[in-house]
Amino acid sequence: MKHLIILAVLSFSISLYSQKESTNKGETNFTDLHKKQIIDSLNKKLEEFYIRPNITLVIKKKLSENYKKGLYKNALNPTEFALKLNTDLLEISKDLHFRVMYDPQWTESQQKNTDAETQKKIKAQQLTDAKKKNFGFQQARILEGNIGYLEFNYFEDPAIASETAAAMMQVLNNTEALIIDLRKNNGGVMEMGQFISSYFFSDKELPLYKYYYYEKDRKKIEREMWLLPSVPGKRLDSIDIYILTSGATFSAAEWMSYSLQNLKRVTIVGEKTAGGAHPIDRKVLPNGFSVNIPFGEIKDPVTNLDFEGKGVQPDVLCKSEEAINTSHLLALQKLMSKNKDSLNDIKWVIPIIKNRQNPINVDPLLLKSYQGKYGKAELIYETNNLYYKWNNRTSFLLTPLEQDLFMVDGIDTFRIKIISEEKSIKGIKRIYEDGQEIFYSKD
Repeated sequence: MKHLIILAVLSFSISLYSQKESTNKGETNFTDLHKKQIIDSLNKKLEEFYIRPNITLVIKKKLSENYKKGLYKNALNPTEFALKLNTDLLEISKDLHFRVMYDPQWTESQQKNTDAETQKKIKAQQLTDAKKKNFGFQQARILEGNIGYLEFNYFEDPAIASETAAAMMQVLNNTEALIIDLRKNNGGVMEMGQFISSYFFSDKELPLYKYYYYEKDRKKIEREMWLLPSVPGKRLDSIDIYILTSGATFSAAEWMSYSLQNLKRVTIVGEKTAGGAHPIDRKVLPNGFSVNIPFGEIKDPVTNLDFEGKGVQPDVLCKSEEAINTSHLLALQKLMSKNKDSLNDIKWVIPIIKNRQNPINVDPLLLKSYQGKYGKAELIYETNNLYYKWNNRTSFLLTPLEQDLFMVDGIDTFRIKIISEEKSIKGIKRIYEDGQEIFYSKD
């Protein structure tokens, strides 16, 4: 059952939008009786499905007390009441997956016995919406040094997204290391984590997650999720994998990171994640309301633990905004230690990455001192920038990699090095990737 292993906070932003839209349409007679009906129904759903019976008792008591004290009287419309219940649920339970939503259209659709034709239309609309988001995948590209980079912001159901996911992996299948960016990923369907993770192993039979959930009448169901025996295209089972995380990395994105970390298959770079480990199911409440309830638990087969309320700890801790460059440098340094034949290629690109992370600022006066003619070459200082011109033709912007070393915009085959002796400019060198150097003395 697909919904059994959905972990997400995406519903929060969706619910806020839905609540706003529904409130704009108007719920003019929202009374205290409606509120009591919602609280009573919520308490029953918690008793039946929530994974923490002891916390359920505390929640029930607190919500009932708040109602009796009149703390919900100021919630004059459904949106305000939903947000107030959210605040109380999170404060009492500390479980980030709880969400109360007001969306009469959704609850009505769930309560009806929808015919096959309507169900077909709903699924078609869901597919259209997912396609517009490219099933969560933002980009797959090749960074300097043949390092792959994959960014996706939520976990879509592989039943509709596996073809796109496989196409993304196909773009990256000749890379020598891979960076997976989950810094903005709020979770989703766990099977997508299973699908992507299966690319990183070959001839392995390993469980990724074990979990249980409650069905009606608190019937407990236990399951495991293993690596898939086959995936479309080439596996990336022999290259180093780096996962980028932030405080916004949540739920299914955390589980993929945590599982692969415990299997010693990835290096996690960035910030500690949010700490939401429980699967959810959305239950109908009266008067157009619904609630996401954590109704099961997932455990890692290696540690038999989870990260609920704690988050996943990175292997390399750094600010989220520094994670991509940090991991890129780590990947290149690892490659240098593995493959001596690639030393020149990697050394050529490392200054670019370092400069991207900590841009070099050259004093304008120093830049201006570099201008002049050097044989057929000329350095021109203009509007606080230095330009390179060859044989009195096109000018190219020079970007500093060091105080006296510059990258030529649009040309990656050589760089310009300023040669000085005793504070006097003697000339420039064209430095090529293969180590060749050509010197031009200053006129």
